[in-house]
Amino acid sequence: TMVAGWTLLALARRPGAIAWAAALPLAVVLTWPWVLGVDVPVGDPACRDVFSAIALRRMALAGVGLAIVALLAVVYRSGRRELGLARPGRAEAVVAVGGCVVLVAGGLVIGPAIARPFFGELDYPVPLAALVPAVLFGIANGVLEEVLYRGALQAWLARLAPVGWAIGFQGLAFGIVHAGPEVLTLLPMHIALMTAVGIGGGLVRWRLGSLWIPIGIHVGADIALYIGLACRAAP
Repeated sequence: TMVAGWTLLALARRPGAIAWAAALPLAVVLTWPWVLGVDVPVGDPACRDVFSAIALRRMALAGVGLAIVALLAVVYRSGRRELGLARPGRAEAVVAVGGCVVLVAGGLVIGPAIARPFFGELDYPVPLAALVPAVLFGIANGVLEEVLYRGALQAWLARLAPVGWAIGFQGLAFGIVHAGPEVLTLLPMHIALMTAVGIGGGLVRWRLGSLWIPIGIHVGADIALYIGLACRAAP
């Protein structure tokens, strides 16, 4: 830990080093499948377990990724406001929570129909008990990805380039990263859709100066995502 800290401090003194710092947490997170393997459906009843492997992996990943962001934020004197994590106002908190609830309900009700062109038939049960690990997964993944893309990557690149470039770059990175092998037949459309989602979140974060609404919506979407990802029958 001490060696890593001293290395970061030394690299931070180099001109333009904020550019690699903006991408470093994301690069580390993207190595996760090579460390523990990719997430695969576990089926019911395994997906109802509070200690579901998929939920625990994502919580561990969030801990690692957010710790790296926190360390780099100290090195580069980046406060919560720059990262979009200042305390939200009441109206903003209401919208964030409301968006989360709407995405959970919409994802569980119409999610399978929307996802069918990408992932095939998704007729799986939705066990009520699975909502507990789903919430843990959703919070971990939603907070992590928003802080990585719309937080650190967008904010720190904006120190070096116009904010429009920073928003566009993080959105494109978000779109490409979320194009997995399961959507190869619709890859261009999927990348375009997820890039648009990333840019939209970046614009909201820039206009409001806050990540809380994008986080709320992302968490809601990922709670529903967990059901589809984990509760389907294992291949």
